[in-house]
Amino acid sequence: MKKNKYIYILFASALVFGACSSDDALEKKQPGLQAGEALTFEGSVDQGLQILDDEDLDGGSSKSNVKSRVAINSDFQVTTWFTNDKISVSDGALSYTYSPDAETTGQNCTFTAGGNEFTSDGSGDEGTFYAFYPAEAVQSWNGNTVTSMIWTEQDYTENLEGSGVLGAYVAAKATTTDGGANAHFSFGHICSVIDIDLSSFTGGTVDAVAIYSNDKNSLAGRIKYNMDTKAITVVNNDGAGYAATNCISDLVTVSGVNQATPVVRFYVLPINLPNGITITVRTTDGKFYTKKSTAEVGKSAINTDYISGISNQTGNACLPYYKKYKFGNISTAKENLWMAMIPDNLRLRQLTMPGAHNAATSGVSGSASKCQSETIAQQLANGVRGFDLRPRYTSNSSITADNLLICHGLTTTDVLFKDAVADLVAFVQENPTEVVFINMQKEKTSSTATDRSSEWRTAVRTILGNNSSYLLPYLDTYQNFGDARGKIVVISKNPYGNENVYSDVVYGGIIQNTLDDESTTGAYIYKVGGGTIADASWEDHYGTTNTSTKKGYVQTMLEAAAGDTSPRFYFTWNNIAYSFGSGNPSDFAATMNPWLTGYINNNAPAERLGYIYGDFVGSQSYGGAALLKAIINHNYKYVYKGRTRRASASATGTGANVAGDEYADDSEVFVKRR
Repeated sequence: MKKNKYIYILFASALVFGACSSDDALEKKQPGLQAGEALTFEGSVDQGLQILDDEDLDGGSSKSNVKSRVAINSDFQVTTWFTNDKISVSDGALSYTYSPDAETTGQNCTFTAGGNEFTSDGSGDEGTFYAFYPAEAVQSWNGNTVTSMIWTEQDYTENLEGSGVLGAYVAAKATTTDGGANAHFSFGHICSVIDIDLSSFTGGTVDAVAIYSNDKNSLAGRIKYNMDTKAITVVNNDGAGYAATNCISDLVTVSGVNQATPVVRFYVLPINLPNGITITVRTTDGKFYTKKSTAEVGKSAINTDYISGISNQTGNACLPYYKKYKFGNISTAKENLWMAMIPDNLRLRQLTMPGAHNAATSGVSGSASKCQSETIAQQLANGVRGFDLRPRYTSNSSITADNLLICHGLTTTDVLFKDAVADLVAFVQENPTEVVFINMQKEKTSSTATDRSSEWRTAVRTILGNNSSYLLPYLDTYQNFGDARGKIVVISKNPYGNENVYSDVVYGGIIQNTLDDESTTGAYIYKVGGGTIADASWEDHYGTTNTSTKKGYVQTMLEAAAGDTSPRFYFTWNNIAYSFGSGNPSDFAATMNPWLTGYINNNAPAERLGYIYGDFVGSQSYGGAALLKAIINHNYKYVYKGRTRRASASATGTGANVAGDEYADDSEVFVKRR
């Protein structure tokens, strides 16, 4: 086919569920175009979204009245096309992008090619054409198949009705008629739309909103849509050369929210969600509000005239739908479930995770041994997810599962190990979006007491075994975060299996060669069944009373974690132990916590920082609350870096040389997978 400078595509927009009649369409050109003259296309959105009842998560319900382009109107108003809309049209070999000449509300719309167009060769058999909207989401055409992206990280300004540059996903096939002069595109939706109404939200200024499939069904991903068979295939290979190649996501986040327009829009795959979704709102001051809707969403028969379903998915494909939820009053929301906004396909080792050193010491009276001011349950509610627990192994009396106490050195905390584990189990049972970590080691209670290591191992195995359904059964090199949701991950410094050897791993992993009061890169973690899963780096200069020196150790380890692309775990301890004449843990925390907060917020690399343990983390005293927020929020600086619809690292903008869900290094991945 030849190129010419201009072409016009005539769009006749329809009501949501009805096609335009021939009387409504623009008058077609007469047949007999000469060679080089522009072909004429007509179009209508003939297959709208099924409109589902709204759900008010605070009780009650109401119908939505959303006016949006491309037939998302529950009140059956006509669609609207805007001048910044773009449609990709292909003849199977070439493809060009078109935009409306003017904003059009009604049935007819004219599009103009941006410098290229399809022209007649005068033969009268111009053939078949394919069209896909939005063009910004198109990665490539291959004959009758378009490869597109439903982004896992979406942008609020682009999802807005009217002012945004993107809209609902529609596609169509057309064959020229009238001697090759005309083609009519009968568009149909191929993706679903979910709106979150925040008009009643009072929890602060919203920064981002995320929706998560309670069934772990994929909500976003790279797709291929066959215009002839009407079938969607989710592409599992991200082409980035990482060991795991799953580039789909059961979590979608919309960032940059402006509450002046309180409805946050998501574009998702047309997938049935039998147990509903979890909605999480993140505010600019680092708070998280989460609500769950367990009602089924989207169950419907497939209309094979326009979409035949999705392959490679665990959920049932359904007719694309529009669904609206009202988030409403925050008093009915759960707070600080920040992991609800972490994608499942993040590597477990890639978290920047806040942990509590000697987590069970809130009830200790002596300031030399007191490292926390909140109970374990309170720390969980604050957002702490790592817990340093030290059950005693020496005693003048027998150790059993019923009397195994947690200690800090020679000081008893009066907290039973079984009770601490019970608190953690209750939390993940109630909040299955979260993952909790136990960093465990045995602790002496007296230098002269009887060594009861064998009894210690038996008691630990019994307590953990009684809760085994909530423990991650194994830890592996490329463990995904989603594998651990709703679980407790145990990493022990001491073996607790039947055999007193490191390779006898019962749950999670056992870390060896951490050294004492030192930093090392020579630690490694054993996995269940024997063998090591990964190397580990460990910083724990707890005896260094010079805070400037300690800051250097901590910063070095955090920067090493950020710069490491290998499957290595990083553990950094930001605490300093009691030293006679120098200070208590709280004295050192009052210096170390504010320093680390400032470093993470202002100077730390934007990559993962590893597992960070400290004293008084989350406490309103000693800078603990600010530090906890800084550690948590760094995950969103890291996980979503460069992964929006609107921009890439080269600032080219959405759809302009952006390969998939582009990361800072141009790899086509949803989450950095190392």
